[in-house]
Amino acid sequence: MFACPKCGFESGGALDCARCGVVFARWRAAAPTPHSPVEATDPASELAAALASDAPGDAIRAADEPSAAAEPRIDRAGWIAFGGGGIAACIALFFPLAGVALSALTTLVHEMGHAACGWLFGYPSIPAFDFAYGGGVTLQQDRVPLLVAAVIAAAGYGVYALRARALPRNLLLGLLALYVPLALTRGHELLIVAMGHGGELAFATLALHRALSGRGCKLEAERPLYGLVGWYLALSGSVFAWQLRTSDLHRELYEEAKGGGHWMDFSRLAEEFLHVPLESVATGFLALCLLTPALAIGLQHLRRD
Repeated sequence: MFACPKCGFESGGALDCARCGVVFARWRAAAPTPHSPVEATDPASELAAALASDAPGDAIRAADEPSAAAEPRIDRAGWIAFGGGGIAACIALFFPLAGVALSALTTLVHEMGHAACGWLFGYPSIPAFDFAYGGGVTLQQDRVPLLVAAVIAAAGYGVYALRARALPRNLLLGLLALYVPLALTRGHELLIVAMGHGGELAFATLALHRALSGRGCKLEAERPLYGLVGWYLALSGSVFAWQLRTSDLHRELYEEAKGGGHWMDFSRLAEEFLHVPLESVATGFLALCLLTPALAIGLQHLRRD
């Protein structure tokens, strides 16, 4: 006996159904509709259905399960790039010829820190290498008040554009509130002088962060290179600060650089602005150098995907 697929009437060996007349060879089951409950697999629909059920807590836990299984903030490749960069930086410090290119990069980053901060406070600035005394120099022109007004106007527009986002808006407001008194006092001069070595540490933090996270890297090989650069800037700065802090000879050589006159950054910070011994400035910079790797790790753990 054979049951009709449409009406269920049993017939024996016929080519069509005696009740409904359907031809068995031409029969096709109706395809399920796109919105059939049986075929629905949309996660959003499942979550909505679960929320409408008697156990919304289970739905919330189910939605959170992928994040619980997410990858760690710092993967194995990140730690390898971070640690390997530190080892390579130590080798470059012990073998000066290996660190020639890195020393030139340090000088460039240092002068770019001065220049960027100078532009921010209205002083057109150009970073350059100093071929007379060695190292670098930033060529700075007279202040242009229109540049300061442009920075304040841009920040004000940014606050307006971010009015619906509390955190970035308040952060920008805080920076603007700090910028205005600095721009109107000698505080901006102190900051421009400090941002030479400060630029080195800022760049080191960014480089170590990229080594740990891989963000901004087109090739995997870039991560250990970022680790090398970041560690070299932090370690060379630490050695430099330690020498200034502990050695009278190094302090004397430092203050007589650039033809004498105490024109070096830490000398100016100590004598013109802070009125403290050079050793105190060096100690503060040493602490910041040692904190730089920890800061990069902390930023990676705080970063939201």
